[in-house]
Amino acid sequence: MKTIATITFHSAYNFGSNLQAYALQEYVKQICPDCDYKIINLRSKKQKELYILPFYKKGLKNKIKSLFFLKYKKDLIKRNELYETFINKYLNLTKEYNSIDDIKKDEINYDYYISGSDQIWNLNAIDFDWSNFLEFAKKGKKISYAASFGPSLQNLSDNEKDRIKKDLQEYDYISVREEGSRNNVKNIANLDSLIHIDPTMLLTKDEWNKIIPTDRLIESEYILLYTLHNKKETFEIAKKISKELNIPIVVPKENLKIHIFYKFKHYYCCGPIEFLNLLRNAKLVLSSSFHGTVFSIIFKKPFLAINGEKDFRISTLLKTMNLLDRTVNIDNVLEKCKKVYDINFDTTDLILENEKRNSEDFFKKALDIKNEEVK
Repeated sequence: MKTIATITFHSAYNFGSNLQAYALQEYVKQICPDCDYKIINLRSKKQKELYILPFYKKGLKNKIKSLFFLKYKKDLIKRNELYETFINKYLNLTKEYNSIDDIKKDEINYDYYISGSDQIWNLNAIDFDWSNFLEFAKKGKKISYAASFGPSLQNLSDNEKDRIKKDLQEYDYISVREEGSRNNVKNIANLDSLIHIDPTMLLTKDEWNKIIPTDRLIESEYILLYTLHNKKETFEIAKKISKELNIPIVVPKENLKIHIFYKFKHYYCCGPIEFLNLLRNAKLVLSSSFHGTVFSIIFKKPFLAINGEKDFRISTLLKTMNLLDRTVNIDNVLEKCKKVYDINFDTTDLILENEKRNSEDFFKKALDIKNEEVK
């Protein structure tokens, strides 16, 4: 029996992170049904601190945030519980580790190690860990699948570049998620890499629907706005679109600037599955998030990627799926609104099927899977 271990941002309180970890797990189990698949349960102190609610933190900024979100305290507590439920119910986890040193001490032993997708190679991420480059693995094949250095260029020190180069040169197969990450692999380690679709796109709409309750969370029409950053331009674009289409905005993630300056509706009792429910039933999706764009494509929802052309990850995705016209910025909002529902996914479906075949071929080769082993 093959043993496979993946490391990724599986336990971040982030919809896309959790769902891509689940998708990679389920896909590998499909093409290698007899394997023993685990996600290395690294939950560092830095990552845990990221998701402590402001009500339980010290400092003036957190006190101010607590005042604005007091009305939603129960929902936010429940949201964190929903994340934990998803992580522990749907993901095949090892025991918990707090650091790369903990993993090394345990001397884990698998046949194959995968650096999973998401921004695991983004050194600017607060919860980045060198485990993501599989430094703890002394035996077994090292593989990456759709790994990402993040949305933009990074200013890396010479020491960081040297360490990344050494790590990448120990990989047997390297797959990244976007052109920017492929360029980084080439420039830093002088290695070629393949671009593959995000793991979430390896599962079909029907497969995702299996874990989503059929009942709608919001009965009335709404536009779902999903953004992780705090840029005024994003909120102004959403406001203009909402006004032009006469449909309210619903936000599933707390944001202080939205609370203060924008009259958007909030749905904060929202874990990964609830997010999928909200997206599946939205009239329109507005997103500056990579995974917000991804799931819009999977569920064939009319969507607009806010300033998507400026993000390595989103621009590569839209280019690959022949959907570059779905970007929107502050200068073309009204023009985009005129044809916001005019989107044909027929060509996208054909492209996606071809991309899935490419991913399957990659995994078969990397994991030494013979055709007769695949269900």
